[in-house]
Amino acid sequence: MVIYYSSTGNSKHVAFKLHEAFHGDFIDICDFEEPTSFDLEDGETLFLVTFNCFWGVSNRMESFLRESEFRNVGKIVVIMTCGGYLGGGDASVEKLFLEKGLPKPTVYSLVMVTNYSILHDVPPLDAQKRKLMHAENTLRNIIQGTQKPYHSNWLIRQFTPIARAQYEKSRITSPFTVDSSCIHCGLCAKNCPSHAIEMKDGKPFWKLPKCDICLRCLHHCPVEAINYGDSTRDRLRYTYDSSVETPIT
Repeated sequence: MVIYYSSTGNSKHVAFKLHEAFHGDFIDICDFEEPTSFDLEDGETLFLVTFNCFWGVSNRMESFLRESEFRNVGKIVVIMTCGGYLGGGDASVEKLFLEKGLPKPTVYSLVMVTNYSILHDVPPLDAQKRKLMHAENTLRNIIQGTQKPYHSNWLIRQFTPIARAQYEKSRITSPFTVDSSCIHCGLCAKNCPSHAIEMKDGKPFWKLPKCDICLRCLHHCPVEAINYGDSTRDRLRYTYDSSVETPIT
């Protein structure tokens, strides 16, 4: 069973590759709004793929894991995609599963292209392709069982609650803006995992004070009309598909 949550396609791609290799159910958590029960076959591994959020998982993923029931689980493998450093992300995930009485997960860090353009520059296309090629090799090793799992050290684990508290503070939606290039397509409202956006007078309006800050709306906007304050205004947009499919000129 492969369960995933993706904002710009990194985690979805990884989940698809795992599904190709191990089969079983292929589950996008965004398809579920109510608590759900999942039954695994005897000997089946539970794979979880999600992106790193301040050394842990997003609010949407955390709520899904806390509220869902997983039965007949013998082994859990978690792959956390990130732009560079996972920090204490493994500690956060371990805590979530152990609190549910489930086995301690094996956690892997998979460095891909960052999409958190609030703080980081999205690299140019040629650098994106190099990072994704390296990530593909690492993913192949994970699937083959030759990749070393990720283990944060004791000191990093002590700082993890501080990073997680910062994530909670960062989830505010008030800095989101929409400029005049908006074409009123409604894609952002339709695809928001937190259901934080609605269309008002033909433009997106963030109706909730907090969201996941996954930036799916920002990176998937076809005319790059959405920004988060001034920090994203001059930065590139990124989706996995566009990076893979766009040729370098």
